[in-house]
Amino acid sequence: MKSIFIVLSVAVILYSPKVYKFFKENVHKIPKASFEEQLTAFKELGYTFNKEIDKHDLLYLYNEEDYEAEPYSLLYYTWAEIADTKDKPISNNCWHFDYESIENEGDYVAIIKNLERISDGQLTFTNVQDSIDFDNETAWVSFDINGTHYKYDLTFDNDWADHVLFENIQTLTEKYNTTGKFTVYSLGQSVVFDFMTETELQQFKKVTKLDLDWL
Repeated sequence: MKSIFIVLSVAVILYSPKVYKFFKENVHKIPKASFEEQLTAFKELGYTFNKEIDKHDLLYLYNEEDYEAEPYSLLYYTWAEIADTKDKPISNNCWHFDYESIENEGDYVAIIKNLERISDGQLTFTNVQDSIDFDNETAWVSFDINGTHYKYDLTFDNDWADHVLFENIQTLTEKYNTTGKFTVYSLGQSVVFDFMTETELQQFKKVTKLDLDWL
């Protein structure tokens, strides 16, 4: 028993300063805010609900205490989700995507259309098609944009999406000189995609302190 006490004491002496330093350096970076304050902040940043959606759809997914325990992060993730009771996106400002979600033909088409949906009308894809062959382990997606046809052969990895596709779409924003570019907020194997100008990105990070980056 005495030896255990000694080990614990040594651990406290060795690691407590490091733990204190971590919290001192990082806790102040997480803005404390009520659910309503977070909601107001997002609206001031330009985030809007789709038709027939309101804050009750956010509160259907999580309660106010949940949002306040993970300020801005959980609300941002939820804003990018589907409203459970209405089976439609909560907003067209951002989109939550799980990379492990390629299960059927049409899943890559859905990716392209969702990226179009959040692009603020700056990217319009037509004639979108895909092929996902689980037997031969091949996949591709194609579409037209601004009169040019594109087809991307994709790496097949069971139900994991090929992240290179997203990089290729970002390249198109540069090619066609769109005002905004795609941003990404990592949540592990899933992400929240958004579409912002440089000014919007910096303001978003200033208000929420979330670690967004360009796609």
